[in-house]
Amino acid sequence: MSPKISEFALSTGGSTVVAMRRAADALEAKGMSIVDFGVGEPDFDVPPPVKEAALKAIQDGNGKYVDPAGLPELRNAIVQYEQSRHGVVASADAIVVTNGSYGALSTIMRAVLDPGDEVLVIEPCWGPYRQMVRLSGAVPVGVAMPTIEGRFIVESDRIAAAVTPRTRAIIVNTPWNPTGRVLSRDELTGIAGIAEEHDLWIIADEVYGELVYEGSEHVSIASVSPDAAQRTVIATSLSKSFAMTGWRLGYCIAPESLAPVLTKINHITTRCAASIIQFAAIAAFEQGLPFVEEMRDIYAQRRNAVARGLNQIEGVVCPLPEGTFYALAQIPESWGGSRQVAESLLNETGVILTPGSAYGASCEHYLRLSFATSLEIIEEGLGRLRHALPPA
Repeated sequence: MSPKISEFALSTGGSTVVAMRRAADALEAKGMSIVDFGVGEPDFDVPPPVKEAALKAIQDGNGKYVDPAGLPELRNAIVQYEQSRHGVVASADAIVVTNGSYGALSTIMRAVLDPGDEVLVIEPCWGPYRQMVRLSGAVPVGVAMPTIEGRFIVESDRIAAAVTPRTRAIIVNTPWNPTGRVLSRDELTGIAGIAEEHDLWIIADEVYGELVYEGSEHVSIASVSPDAAQRTVIATSLSKSFAMTGWRLGYCIAPESLAPVLTKINHITTRCAASIIQFAAIAAFEQGLPFVEEMRDIYAQRRNAVARGLNQIEGVVCPLPEGTFYALAQIPESWGGSRQVAESLLNETGVILTPGSAYGASCEHYLRLSFATSLEIIEEGLGRLRHALPPA
């Protein structure tokens, strides 16, 4: 018999998206055709200059350890990119390069949280936030947000009411997975005001910052006031914007007083992000933006098709996504819980949807659809859903 496994580790939950994909794999093995609206991964290839830079780094022998904070030339490229694209003013000393945004978020939480601290998580939320907080020994506190005509909004009064003497941080995600919202400057200013009043950290996940569509604008919460800049730690990556998911390259932007702590934790946990990928990332920032623009234009066509198709299904309400590559569709309560509906649709139609319950209780009667797939596949999946809904 093996020795005992940590109860603390076993207490953390798994991924609903992965579970749905595994269930679909079992059906596919039996011959069912699958349409995947679950995966949060671009279907585009990596920009050619990025590939070329990675190959050159290998050929040049640049596969050694680098500074745990990241290559100086990459951190300088990030500084220029963030200031020009997102209005975030920072020095290279404030940048810490990590293994994807997962690495950035987990490093941040270890740096700012102590066991027993509470972290306010705006819901609906990306599920791993809660598990990362728990793995830091802290306690996630979900704060459910209301909706207007099926579209979630952030009410700062609800966040303020959830603050206790043990609260240490607020997690903010904009563009907002799973809702497809892009938070307004007013919403972000309200959150920043609460953080200032109670002296809280703001952990800002901005991984979808480049995926914002006409009529909306990505505003970093770090840019709304000088105080917000001093208490915000940004986590982001190249996974969504440059389609570099498996390359695992992310970074933190932190107040300079915190950055050395992040670097130390990064060193202890992973030593450094892969050096070859860091050289490739420089090319992404310097040469890859035209490819990002092209991807965004195609995503915009897809989001129109998804929202239009879902709203044609009786009882379904799907606001047009403002950002990300997700559509969040509200379904009638009479259909049952979102997990039940998603599992029923998968078994009946072969369409993978993510149940809203994965994102918090306030999202129980919602389904998330990723439109990071072709228009042909989108139309095929929507056609299957139209024939099957409402579920029996």
